[in-house]
Amino acid sequence: MNFKLENLLVELELYLQKAEVRSSRAELERLISDDFLEFAASGCSFGKREVLSRLPDERAPLIETSHFEVRELSEGVCQVFYRAKLKKADENITNFSMRSSIWRKHKEVWQMVFHQGTPCRPF
Repeated sequence: MNFKLENLLVELELYLQKAEVRSSRAELERLISDDFLEFAASGCSFGKREVLSRLPDERAPLIETSHFEVRELSEGVCQVFYRAKLKKADENITNFSMRSSIWRKHKEVWQMVFHQGTPCRPF
């Protein structure tokens, strides 16, 4: 895998975590695939329609990420792994999780097609 692609995908993960991006329907529409599926740390699953209806109005949590790894699954399809610490602005609780996203190149844009957050012990 080339270093430039790895950096791009990590940058896209971090970009999607920004409050201004999470609240932008246009950016979410562009970066999330129509066939997107997420298995949330809560155990719920949902698709792009639910993300677009919920995320822009949510108050973004504080997210700290680390230990990124990227692997190419096939040409134009990559998986990103990382650790995340999430703290909701209105709560004094920090949640820890292992995260995994699958990105697929669609035309000239990389889009997230799958995301999973699995709760884990604090790190």
